[in-house]
Amino acid sequence: MSSVPSKKSVLRAILPSGLISVCVHATILIVAGMSLRGCDQGVAVPPGGQPFREVGLAVINDGATEETNTPLADSQSDAETVQPSDVETETTETAEPVVPTDVPADVPSVAELLGQQPFESQVTAPAAMSDLPQTIGPGTPIGIPSASSGGLPPRESAIGKSGYGASGSPTPGPGETSFMDIVGDGQRFVYVIDASSSMNNDQRMDLAKSQLKGSLRLLQPNQQFQVLFYNESSTRIKLRRRAAQDMYVATKVNIQLAEDEIDRVVARSGTKHKTPLLNALLLEPDVVYFLTDGDKPSLSPSELRMVKKTNRSRARIHVVEFATGLPETRDSWLEQLALQSGGVYRRINLRR
Repeated sequence: MSSVPSKKSVLRAILPSGLISVCVHATILIVAGMSLRGCDQGVAVPPGGQPFREVGLAVINDGATEETNTPLADSQSDAETVQPSDVETETTETAEPVVPTDVPADVPSVAELLGQQPFESQVTAPAAMSDLPQTIGPGTPIGIPSASSGGLPPRESAIGKSGYGASGSPTPGPGETSFMDIVGDGQRFVYVIDASSSMNNDQRMDLAKSQLKGSLRLLQPNQQFQVLFYNESSTRIKLRRRAAQDMYVATKVNIQLAEDEIDRVVARSGTKHKTPLLNALLLEPDVVYFLTDGDKPSLSPSELRMVKKTNRSRARIHVVEFATGLPETRDSWLEQLALQSGGVYRRINLRR
């Protein structure tokens, strides 16, 4: 019978070889650990090396001065083709508005529209401006009536530069407009135009419409306007294809639509001045241009006070009167209307 080896004899047999194996592996690990370096190749580091950085994308500037929008070669098949009609084009606003080439840059002068200066004009202007050359059109003096007109000398009051452009110039500057050669500046403009039957005489309505359209064309898209035509009643213009609004933004489209409505107006019936003036002031404008060809029926002192009280926005009311012959009084209610608001009164004597 063969004898079975005991556990002690087995341990004695494998112990020497096991110890040798452990020692060899431990020596290898120690040598390998001492020879390891940090993450940066070729740089000696303390034990343990440098901390690892997170993995991510790095943007490398190649020094190019222009951006490139060239797509990757393999992205052509994955991208959907977008037609220009599918994208809403964005427009970039510039610091200075672009003036359309088909819109006149200046309001035609009153004299140019009437031809060979068939009128004289007198104006109630600020005293500070009385020493400046004042003209309506080329060579036609205003401010002092001519001998042929026989008019009374205009009254003057110290109101500043009302009715004049930048630096006292009669030419409108940026953000300003002009109506009947009276410059106005602000954000909200209301034009109140007499459309009674007498405006059919002496080309009065044609002249008013031409000056009105020219004045609107000088407005900028950051400004607003409204036009009221009146006779025995008062009517605001309503732009086609636009919701009725108290004031319209002076965009090119709105101005063109307004011109279409202005051309449709027909002068007829009688005249009542108070209601359209009050309606205009309720819009809280910065400037009101008020044009009429008759001071009858006149506004009483109490009605003028009512107009002044309604003028909560302290708008300047510039008054233009179309007339023939001599003024009946030196101090008419039309002149008082302009003076009490800091505006300019201008009387244009039209010859038949």
